[in-house]
Formats: sequence, C-alpha cells, structure tokens
Amino acid sequence: MNENIKKFLEKVEQSPELQAKFSQIRNPNEAYKLAASIQDGFSKEEFITEMTKLYEAAIQDLSDEDIAKIAGGGDHGAELIIAITGAAAVL
Repeated sequence: MNENIKKFLEKVEQSPELQAKFSQIRNPNEAYKLAASIQDGFSKEEFITEMTKLYEAAIQDLSDEDIAKIAGGGDHGAELIIAITGAAAVL
C-alpha cells in the first residue's frame, strides 16, 4: 500500500471529525477529493483501489443483512466510507 495512503488512514483513525466528514460522503470522487486535501501523494486510482481492498477485507465478517444496511441499497460510495473509517483495524 502507498505510504501516503497509510498516513491518510492514520489521520482519519485519529480524528472523529474526519470520520464524520467521510461518513457524509456518498461517492468515490468526493471521498478522493477530501482524502487528497488531508494527505497528498496518491492518485485517485490508487485511492479507490486501496479503499476497495480494505472494504472487501472489512466485510469478510459481516452478514449479508449487515452489508445491505451499510451499503444502503447499492450506494457504492458507502464502500469507500467503510474502508476509510475501518481501515485501521485491517492494517
């Protein structure tokens, strides 16, 4: 994983304010814009790829019902938010 993405995730982990901001975002473009404003040094493609990997790792232990509630009926931006706000546990 890109070291700057790790730094970004650490910053989010330590900040309830940032976690709250990310919880309001519903699409990958907005998530990337906010992430890049917090920590530079990674592309949008790197960001989305890494967040997708973290999301997939995070949902391993969730039931299908839990995943459906989190995703809100197909909101793909939620996948990134789960990854971002839960990434520290996966790292």
